[in-house]
Amino acid sequence: MLPLFTQEYAMKIERQAYDQLPFAIKIGALILWGTQLSSYSEAGRFRQLYQFNDFFAEMCFDEAQQTLTCICTFTELNSLEPYLNSMNWQDFYAEL
Repeated sequence: MLPLFTQEYAMKIERQAYDQLPFAIKIGALILWGTQLSSYSEAGRFRQLYQFNDFFAEMCFDEAQQTLTCICTFTELNSLEPYLNSMNWQDFYAEL
């Protein structure tokens, strides 16, 4: 029996190549191979953070229109700040 997930089956893609993919393919790749890390909501936008190989990807949803509006990628750690600020640290430490 094959394991459900191994590194052998993980998708490897460079950030620049990912950014050039069609929007629908980006969505599918994140759902299949990205690791969802966190989410937060601010000013009518719901954002989900994913880790994908050596970069992060952020899916942005318009809550009023109920549509996915963009997928942005980044590698800068300071771009994680909104996610860190939205975390409930008491819940985080309770799970340890």
